Amino acid sequence: MIRHATFVLLSLFLTPCLAAPQSDSESRKGTVVVIGHSKRKIVVAADSRAVAISGFSDSMCKIMELSKHSVFTGAGSAVHGDGKTVYWNAYVEAVLAFKEAQGSDDPDVLRTAATNWGNRFTTVVNQALKVDPTGSLQLVHENRVFNGSFLGFENGVAETYQVEIIFDPLTGQAKKLVDVGRQEATLLFGAAGRNEVVVEVFQGRSDFGKSEQRKWGMFVQGIPPKDRDVYWAMRLVELTMAYHPNKSEVGGPIDAVEITAQGIRWIQCKPQCPCQNAPANSVKSSLN
Repeated sequence: MIRHATFVLLSLFLTPCLAAPQSDSESRKGTVVVIGHSKRKIVVAADSRAVAISGFSDSMCKIMELSKHSVFTGAGSAVHGDGKTVYWNAYVEAVLAFKEAQGSDDPDVLRTAATNWGNRFTTVVNQALKVDPTGSLQLVHENRVFNGSFLGFENGVAETYQVEIIFDPLTGQAKKLVDVGRQEATLLFGAAGRNEVVVEVFQGRSDFGKSEQRKWGMFVQGIPPKDRDVYWAMRLVELTMAYHPNKSEVGGPIDAVEITAQGIRWIQCKPQCPCQNAPANSVKSSLN
């Protein structure tokens, strides 16, 4: 089970790159990511907004390919820098953690990558807390820094690993929490980041939630069956961008991908995002 509300696991009620951000002088946060996973399929949809002190941009590539069968995504404060130094970059650390796992003897590369990433990212956040405590703590929301997701297929088996980096106010240090997603025959959906609208729609208790479920029930009939799951994830992101009370933190084009044992299938992807297996070879960690 997911331990924290940053990623809320839900049952599906209806039947239905390297893109590591380049550092600028600001810190980047703000996200909604919807993930559905089962034994046979994983779908991911995410917005494009990156919120910084100076404003926001809608060009961030939040779904990053790690291999032909796996991706990394996440929600929270992905990048932190002061214009001269990049204190942390969640996506760069994910690429390096995955490469480190590929070079190990562990046959479960994705699990090892998730563990490596948690260790690496915790280290760089703690380094930042020492050298820039004020700026770093401004990026901690409800004691959470970033929730990273490693998703894909290993030897034909679907795997999902959630690694949350949280801030412990008692010790003044960051630490990681790791959860392994359970895979069922039918898709289970979850939302990371600004997930309140997604939860409301899934619960279907409010007038809004009931209305959106009815609308989807009619709309889905016009979508090919093989695309319905990923389009549902995209719809939930779209609803968050339209109705979330803090919608200034979500927005822009929606990127979406489906992963099966056969590989990755992009449904939507911004032109500037490398939506193919092309990890960068020149990324640099914030680790000393």
